[in-house]
Amino acid sequence: MKHFILASAAIIQILLLSAPCLVSAQAQVPSKALGTVEYEVRYNLKNIDTKVADATISWERGTREQQPVLHSHAVIRASSIFKLFMNSEYIADSYLTPDGSEPVYFLNPIKKGSKEGKFECIYNRKDGTVRSEFVRPPADPVVNTYTFDGRTMEILSLLTYVRFLDIPAGASRSMHLMMGKGDFVAATLTNQGIDKERFPGVETERLRLKMTGRGVMENGSGDEIVVWRTTGSDRSLVGLETVLNSGVMTVTVKGE
Repeated sequence: MKHFILASAAIIQILLLSAPCLVSAQAQVPSKALGTVEYEVRYNLKNIDTKVADATISWERGTREQQPVLHSHAVIRASSIFKLFMNSEYIADSYLTPDGSEPVYFLNPIKKGSKEGKFECIYNRKDGTVRSEFVRPPADPVVNTYTFDGRTMEILSLLTYVRFLDIPAGASRSMHLMMGKGDFVAATLTNQGIDKERFPGVETERLRLKMTGRGVMENGSGDEIVVWRTTGSDRSLVGLETVLNSGVMTVTVKGE
């Protein structure tokens, strides 16, 4: 009987210790945070302000390789004459853990004429690696492997990560941003606190991502991105801004 009681107590203790892990594994973003949001991308240079693209980002629950995920799908379509200077369409999908805290997989198909390429990132928690592959014919593929740390990701997963991240005002954390062509950029993410002025009538938090060495644009500019998210439980992304070599690019919810 004594051995039975001790064994039972040990089993109960193991269950109690593992309970937080089980709860964490099932954590997910609130239902009202799901859905599709339409954005407008604008470029401002001195007194000239013009729309350069329309964008949509959707968030939905799903599965990948039989595991629950939070799926983000983004589409950016260039406006009118700007199709001559930038890719007319950008499509990408990112998959994160259900609570949006860790990336799982990313794919951005690339098409140039009749040739097809991709920017793909595979996040493998089990073996502790992140593998990125950038293919854009006729150039040779660029393949890199990084250490999985939950803070190394591409830009689409980063937006979802920032949206749902619990980080107090004034706090910072180190990040790494993977880009096409094998660029790997160190960055610091800081919650700069409540901002009641940028979007009147909407209380938002302002988060800044400061990169080292280069920015998000192909020419290397845009080394600082500011993101505004609402303070409610859904933490909607309502705005983004980055200063370029000349001018400012802003992204806002349509109608705001």
